[in-house]
Amino acid sequence: MTEDKKNKEEELKELVVARIKVMPPEYKLSVGDKGTFDKEQLIYHVNKGDDTGHQIIAMQMNFIKALSSGKLIKALNK
Repeated sequence: MTEDKKNKEEELKELVVARIKVMPPEYKLSVGDKGTFDKEQLIYHVNKGDDTGHQIIAMQMNFIKALSSGKLIKALNK
């Protein structure tokens, strides 16, 4: 893996962990067939960089992209 790709992955991890940390204490997230995880478990998997962590990062990035592009608001207004 190139240094640039490693830096980008670390930045994404930091962004996702920051988002998870501001969620309410009872926040849980279901990740496909992997199960449902609480905040600490989500942060653990993101920081570990395992398959579950990569899925969590992808989910959060898709949400951020949908929110910033306006697609989320359009979908909610239907």
